[in-house]
Amino acid sequence: MGLTVRTGAVTLALLGAALFAAPGAAQAGGRDPDRAFKTPVAHGAATARASVSASKLSAGLSKLFRRVGRSGAFVIDASDNRVLFSRKARRARILASNSKIFTTATAIGRFEPQGRLHTTAWSSDDVSDGVSQGLYLRGQGDPTLSGSGLAKLADRVRAAGVKSVQGPLVYDDSFLDHVSGIPQHGISSERIGTLSGLTIDGGSPGDPAKSAAQRFQDALRKDGISIGNSVTPGVVPSSAVQVGDYGSPTMADLIQDTNVPSNNFFAEMLLKDVGGEFGGSGSTASGISVVRKFAAENGARFNGENGSGLTRRNKASPVSVVRLLDSMIEVDETSTPATQAAQRGQRDAWVNSLAVAGRSGTLAHRMRGTAARSRCHAKTGTINGVSALSGYCFQGAEDADHAVVFSLLMNRADVNRARLIQDRMAALIARYRR
Repeated sequence: MGLTVRTGAVTLALLGAALFAAPGAAQAGGRDPDRAFKTPVAHGAATARASVSASKLSAGLSKLFRRVGRSGAFVIDASDNRVLFSRKARRARILASNSKIFTTATAIGRFEPQGRLHTTAWSSDDVSDGVSQGLYLRGQGDPTLSGSGLAKLADRVRAAGVKSVQGPLVYDDSFLDHVSGIPQHGISSERIGTLSGLTIDGGSPGDPAKSAAQRFQDALRKDGISIGNSVTPGVVPSSAVQVGDYGSPTMADLIQDTNVPSNNFFAEMLLKDVGGEFGGSGSTASGISVVRKFAAENGARFNGENGSGLTRRNKASPVSVVRLLDSMIEVDETSTPATQAAQRGQRDAWVNSLAVAGRSGTLAHRMRGTAARSRCHAKTGTINGVSALSGYCFQGAEDADHAVVFSLLMNRADVNRARLIQDRMAALIARYRR
């Protein structure tokens, strides 16, 4: 779990603030209301910015942590693994959207920050004569695919020399399974979009793979490629020749688009993607297996059934959350320069994927007026009676050398009260100095 050595600085991207929901929505219908909630601007003692020692931090956190339900907390100084605060930290708690920490850490760890999900076009034969006897569209589970992306793919097919396509356009969405729903226990089920290996416009209803194929067909025609009206499902044959490729945003961008606004559709797509690429199949269950293995490799334990946290069965202890978070910012200066560079790249991309206190995403309207503003990067989590906040507080706005890693998992709690306590705890953590 320990941090070996850290050097350099994290580039702390300040993302645009999202719209916030009213606090009353926090318990509405069992849904996941993990959006940019608004808590009061700090006043009085909460605005303090003077440094606090380890002993004062522990005393202050202990006082704040009383009467917040069946909860657990764990806080460490990552530079030397010193435990600064611990309360029932080894007991697994419901994570809500803190589940996305495990999903997105696995995604960037396995695909790497510059990895992309590719949507590709294939011909059944050589196209040197300008004619394809059979054209295939295959998806790799890109949650961002849109009409503009398909238009760019069509441009690349035209650039490969294709002028005419004989027969129907075949679409291949076999990278992921065809189960669109996810397990959701203990909450009112929420539709998150159709999870398909070939999806478009955020998991549009109906058959997104067929819709994508029809949109691609239109884009090909606009590029002057002759093609019939028919589309049909199928699988790209092993003998096919690739004639076009369109890559998603980088994995660094994808996890940022997942964590900052707490996007459930993206989280579930990425979970299936890691299952399809690194597990036995592109299923939710396979993705969970990959996530559990990744967590274990980094000293953590995760038990659950989906990637977004829309369930009461996704659980981990505060210790496990902190161990995983700590592992994601490690840089081993005894390793090769290339390895160190890769570790720094992953560290920076990972930290930038989290909402910034008082600045962006689900934390845009929280911790304003406190020492936590701009210094703390964290993931929120909310379902009925559950509120979570886990992440990092840095001593300076661009200082990766001095990070405090924390996880506050509050179950059977009043959600609005829990958020206020979390805000004050994070503000105090941000004031800690060794």
